[in-house]
This record gives sequence, C-alpha cells and structure tokens, in this order.
Amino acid sequence: MKVKKSEKSVWPISGLVLAAAAALIAGVAQPAVAQEPAQPRSAEPAPQETVTPGTTRVNRVPLVNLSSDKWGIIGRNTYGSPNAVFRDGPWGRTSATFPATQSPPYGDGSLGLIVDTGEKIAFGNETNFAGQRLSSIDILRYWVFAGTDNISSVVLPNITIEADPNVGTSNYTSLVYQPDQSTSPSAPATPTANVWQRYDATAAGNRWWATGSTGTTIGCTQATPCTFQELKARMPNAVISYSLGISKGRDTAFVGAVDGLQVNRVVYDFEFSGVRTRIAPR
Repeated sequence: MKVKKSEKSVWPISGLVLAAAAALIAGVAQPAVAQEPAQPRSAEPAPQETVTPGTTRVNRVPLVNLSSDKWGIIGRNTYGSPNAVFRDGPWGRTSATFPATQSPPYGDGSLGLIVDTGEKIAFGNETNFAGQRLSSIDILRYWVFAGTDNISSVVLPNITIEADPNVGTSNYTSLVYQPDQSTSPSAPATPTANVWQRYDATAAGNRWWATGSTGTTIGCTQATPCTFQELKARMPNAVISYSLGISKGRDTAFVGAVDGLQVNRVVYDFEFSGVRTRIAPR
C-alpha cells in the first residue's frame, strides 16, 4: 500500500513578525548601551617626568618628535675603538639599598659610552646647528652617569662645539666645556659615581676653553679657561661650523652614559630607539 506523504503545516506570518525579524538582523532591536563622550585628541603626547640631582622625579618635559637621523658618531673626531650606543638605563643608586632605582633623566634610555685610555669619541649633530651664531645660545646642559668606583679618577664627557671664531687668523676652533674644572652650580657640588647628575655648561661656575690659536688669541686656553659668557663676548661673530655634541677625550678611560643634552629650550633625549626632541619649560 502506498503511503501518502504528509504535507508540512504552513503557518501564516504576519507583517509584524517579519518587521521584528528584519530589525533583529539589522541589529536595531538590541538594547541601547550608554557610551562615554569621545575625548579630544591631545596635540602632544602626555609630558614625561625628569630628574634633578639627588632626586628621582621632578620636572615634566613634553615629547615633541623623533629626530635621530642627524645624530651619530663623528668619525673624523673619533680615535681608537670606543663605543657609543643607544641603550636602556642605566639606573642609579641613590641610597644604601641594593636595587638601582634612579631612572635616566628623560624616558628610560641614554647614550652609553665606553672609551679606553688614549681613545676619543665624538657624538653629535653635524647638520642642524651649522651656521647658528654662538651668541644665540644661552643654555647648554646635559646629564652624566659615571660608572666607576672612584669618580675623581676619571675625566667626564664634555660638550664640544666646532666653530668658526671669526677672530684672529684661524677659521676653526673647538669650544670645550670642562665639567671637572667647573664648580657649583655649573657642576654638582659633590660629583658622585653611579648616579645621574646634571651639568649646566652656562650656569655660574662654568669653565670653557678654545683649541688652537683661537684660545691664545682670546685668552681662553685649557690652562687658563674662561666662562661661556666670556667666550661669546670675545668672539661676538662666532658661528657654529661643523658640529655640536658630546665628546670624551684621550685622557682617562670612561664607562658610563650621557642624556638630555639641552640647547636653549630644546632637549635631545637619548633613548634606545634614537634621539627624541623635547621642549623644556621656560
């Protein structure tokens, strides 16, 4: 006997049901969720904190942009096999406890330097400062970390400016800050190893000298240094020629780091990723 297949029951679908189904598919039938109002984007990243001597977090200096392309080792002023590398840390010890907790003055990194006796390294910018008048510079600062057990046995890295003095017969001189000969407030009252300390090369107590015949002409030699203010007064038309940066000479070995080179209001923050530019508060 042939069995007749049963027909499927068909239920009438109202327009209301169809509308509800369409709404679910479209997602408009889902419960409303309260949303926070959109926050406006800041024009600059949030400021980061910096360090002053003997403390850990004081100042806030905003990050501006990345500008590592014009900074590097100046090969013609480098001798031997010294080392300059962007790195994280180092962290200083400001107390008798075991952990090193004093962070670098800006961000988390610095420019690490390893220079043996008889070697020399120059790290700087050979482009951005060229042609700038020396008289336009009022602030020069940087931070030093000396990794040693006896800071009195090492000569620290300095700021060096290659310039055309526009005095005398020479058209070239290097202007060299002497951190070890400077006194407070230009240099820390108590230079200390294995911590970050700031050196202000334009504050009272600063000592500079000019290389070559220029030093003799203006009376600012290594044996008889003068202040940065005297340098500018005795070379009123001097301009930066080839570079501005950090140098470590051939006198003693040095293992440590530098950071936060400040020229007027611009701070060059050395980080593992390169050189970042910040603007210091007035």
